Amino acid sequence: MDMLSFLPDHLLVIILSFLAFQEAGRTSVLSRRWQNIWRQTRNIEFNERFFSYISADDEARRIAFVNFVQNWTDNYQPSVLDRVCITFSRPGNFLVLVEDCIRFAVTRGVKVLGLDFSDPLWNDELLELGNYPEPAYVLPQFVYQHGVLESLTLSSCNINLPEIINFHLLKHLALGWIELPLPTLSVLLNKFPLLESLSVKNCWNTDGLQVGGQNLRLRSLVVEKFIMSENPWIEIEAPHLRYLKYSGTMAVFDIEAGELEEAYLDFGLEYEGNEGMGDLLYQLLHQLPVRTLTVCTYMLQVLPLELISNGVTPVFGVAKLTLRTAMLSCEQKGVKYLLRSCPVLQALTIQIVPQRLVDLDEGQPDDVRHVWTLNALEYHCINQTLRVVQVKGYTGTRHEIGFLKYLFCRGRVLEKLHISIGEELLNQRSIAENRQLVIQTFQGLRRASNNLRINTYGR
Repeated sequence: MDMLSFLPDHLLVIILSFLAFQEAGRTSVLSRRWQNIWRQTRNIEFNERFFSYISADDEARRIAFVNFVQNWTDNYQPSVLDRVCITFSRPGNFLVLVEDCIRFAVTRGVKVLGLDFSDPLWNDELLELGNYPEPAYVLPQFVYQHGVLESLTLSSCNINLPEIINFHLLKHLALGWIELPLPTLSVLLNKFPLLESLSVKNCWNTDGLQVGGQNLRLRSLVVEKFIMSENPWIEIEAPHLRYLKYSGTMAVFDIEAGELEEAYLDFGLEYEGNEGMGDLLYQLLHQLPVRTLTVCTYMLQVLPLELISNGVTPVFGVAKLTLRTAMLSCEQKGVKYLLRSCPVLQALTIQIVPQRLVDLDEGQPDDVRHVWTLNALEYHCINQTLRVVQVKGYTGTRHEIGFLKYLFCRGRVLEKLHISIGEELLNQRSIAENRQLVIQTFQGLRRASNNLRINTYGR
């Protein structure tokens, strides 16, 4: 800290403003001089969850939080703020305090504003049952006149679309825990000509989702746990989109995104699968010209059911593939399907996740013990292009072991095999013992690549 001590206070404030609010607060114990410098930070986060240590009593925590916020806003001296985030569930009895906080931020020219009034007890089950919570707050009128905003995050906070006419500088928008009628996003996107990233989480409607607009600059789109109760369809027209993450129910997709580089797909809210679902997944993958792809266990179980390709191997240009899987027998056809369909694959990640069985029309496949035998089919990517494989959360199941042996014996250009031991195994034995078990997996086998290096590690 000696070098920093030579700096004037106003430069220290600038440095502290790059730290998270709690991290800036910890600097107050460094010396007498530092006790109050952090109180001038331009990056403020009023979060009631920071006060969980105060008491087990919810009311006591809220009172401590309210007193902290009031004291802070009453004594804050700087006239400029960069970022203010307010996290306060069930604010109904403190609406005046919340409005004063927002006014405190706006009058100081804040550019990044986050308002989260969602209840931490809200979960996926609430959405799946259709018990959609009412928004806990309504965005105050004066915020709509704050034209310097560059980033806006709203959770359980209603907005008035006709009033949004001044956010011409907005680059980042995130919405959560609100109903989004069909035209809402298109209307918003047409009002934000500079918008680069859009995030929609835990939202719902009865129609579908449409993302598009004139001269759209959107580069990142995250749609997470979006519920469409009647007509599940998603239309995306974003010529400059680079990253797409979708998590929710199955839908009919119509995507035009010629510059798309990476996609993350998760249909964890679906519990049933059939040939029609497989066809939809097939069509979706053919609309994504991505080099980096992440798929879920639902896709691994349902995608092989598709009939559109008539048995002809589909070809995708994926170079980096992540499989979120428990490596169950019912997922192995999906693993093989994607290996066969990604002939230029260079990097493969196996992310071990909790087991989840999809209710398939044709029933679950037989529990085949030896899927990845040395007599299994050869795949072009395994023989010619795959250089790096990473297993995260390794649990040592028979299909994990079988697949690793298959890669060891067939991966002719494989250079790196990283195995991260899962918590379950680490709780049973030491990292050294787990490493020895992994080594024993390959004993007596002939490696296909002389350049292969195996690395095993824990946390």
